[in-house]
Amino acid sequence: MSYNLLHDVIMYAMLGMALIATYVIVERMIFFSYAMKEGKGLAALVNSHLHDSNLHKALRDQFCDSRGPQGQAMCEIVDAAPMSHAATEFFVQSVYVAKQPLITKRLWLLDTIVTLSPLMGLLGTIMGIIDAFHSLAANGTSDPTAVSRGIGTALFATGLGIAIALYSMAFFNFFGEKVEQVNNQMKLISLKFLATK
Repeated sequence: MSYNLLHDVIMYAMLGMALIATYVIVERMIFFSYAMKEGKGLAALVNSHLHDSNLHKALRDQFCDSRGPQGQAMCEIVDAAPMSHAATEFFVQSVYVAKQPLITKRLWLLDTIVTLSPLMGLLGTIMGIIDAFHSLAANGTSDPTAVSRGIGTALFATGLGIAIALYSMAFFNFFGEKVEQVNNQMKLISLKFLATK
């Protein structure tokens, strides 16, 4: 059995995790920049039409084709507006809950990579060290240079795993803050809308 092959497979798997993390990071950056911009526009529209009977029409015209969570939520709330005030409050809460998967989409991948990559790195290091000792025993040599080269290569897996985890964790925490900001925008806009009823 070639432990070196297992070490290489683990290294490629970690590089794959780094690529997945990068994809999620780029996609979520685009999503959150769009969502925050849309939320600011939506809040400005609601603020400018607080005492205006055309608020419902203005919201439908500007945001019913939206792909962002705030615009979609407000259009659903506007469409349900003929309900009583108490029923509308419950509906707003249900819409808020329904939009959470759109806001937190794919963030579980970053969370998994943060946990998995250091463990994969450690496993890669163990396989590399086992391979170094096997080749040392097979060659019957006590050359410290060959052993240290093999162990140095093996330790690279741990370093890579930790680097991937740090990279992913920084963005996971950043996106956690963005999720809160989008949720707060949605709550604030919904409450202001309810106040106009």
